[in-house]
Amino acid sequence: MVGNYGAYGLGSRFGHLVPLRWGRWIGITAPRLEKTDRFFKRYGPVAVLAGRFIVPLRQLQGYVAGNTKMGVWRFAWWSFLGAVAWVLIWGAGGWWVAGFMPLA
Repeated sequence: MVGNYGAYGLGSRFGHLVPLRWGRWIGITAPRLEKTDRFFKRYGPVAVLAGRFIVPLRQLQGYVAGNTKMGVWRFAWWSFLGAVAWVLIWGAGGWWVAGFMPLA
């Protein structure tokens, strides 16, 4: 969670400056950034919540949320809900799988 908030701060502070400067090495272009901004402005809360379950989005969602000027408390709430959902789903899945393991 702390890393997510740090990324949010960096995104709100630097915006497109960092991705446009160094993003070409991983395929980030200005049109792709604009498309991402439009998507995040439209589906921001859902993207933050669901982004917990998609590996590349988990690392980037904070930066993109800050970049698109999503409200910090709104981001914090949806990020928290996503983290809780992630922990509950993976924890319940682990509990369920452990039920099939014999105790030694």
